[in-house]
Amino acid sequence: MPRRPKKYPINDIRSRFQTVALDNKYQVFIEPNLNVYNAASDAGITRRFVDEDLGLYVSDAVLPGSSFADVEVSGDRQGITERMPFKRIYDDVTLTFMVDRKYKVIKFFESWMQLINPLHGDTDGKADNQVMTLRYPKDYKCGISIIKFNKDYFERGIGFVYYCMVRAWPLSVAPVPVNYDSGSILKLNVTFRYERYVMETVTVGMMRSGWKGYSDSFDPWMGKYYNDNTTIYSDTTVKPTNNDKNEKKDYEDTFYLGQYLPWTNYGDFGKEQQKKMNDAGIGWYNLWGLL
Repeated sequence: MPRRPKKYPINDIRSRFQTVALDNKYQVFIEPNLNVYNAASDAGITRRFVDEDLGLYVSDAVLPGSSFADVEVSGDRQGITERMPFKRIYDDVTLTFMVDRKYKVIKFFESWMQLINPLHGDTDGKADNQVMTLRYPKDYKCGISIIKFNKDYFERGIGFVYYCMVRAWPLSVAPVPVNYDSGSILKLNVTFRYERYVMETVTVGMMRSGWKGYSDSFDPWMGKYYNDNTTIYSDTTVKPTNNDKNEKKDYEDTFYLGQYLPWTNYGDFGKEQQKKMNDAGIGWYNLWGLL
């Protein structure tokens, strides 16, 4: 239905603008793993500083954003061109830290970078024959949380958004300019990359439903194996009808090359099912459709 202009009383507009959110109320939490804590400890930085003080030094932050990479699909016969998304891209996040008088902020992020890319050789790292390696991602990727709230949050308990950046790591620690002209606060810009972000109460996980609501080949990666006794249904799952049950009985006694049985717990077939497979000359790889 086409929209038409709507007349608003000035008092209604004024009341709406009195409820807009301000950009100066937020908190940042760095949530390192044990390896990052240990690297910081080697640099003389306590765990208490990382947990309680580091986030307070963030003078500028951004709420994470994302976009889609898309592809153009053309219908040669229909003459229609569409663009469709095929991948979600999460934007890097840059945080600006005020540097403390003991330079713990700089030392912390330098120790984190050193953990990612350790230097091997002479202990002071100044020798010519140094060797640099890269650690496994699980050793240095951590969580980072950003909470944006309103000034009356602590009185009313409402009005906030919570972002959790999953498996984040420092992509770059920017050079810090210094000069003799003024005595301004020393600041450090750190850019983080992460796999995805989660927004509380908005981001939810969905149960995948495969063939007629039973299972699909993605389930083993999720640790799920559904059989006749453990079928799980969601709101979007097509529940089996009586005809589906009859089809299921027919399939239980038949093995097809390159086709698995969605209702069967293929992580634990049992002796009887395994014997049927052996007699039919069908191996496990056939169930995964690899032949």
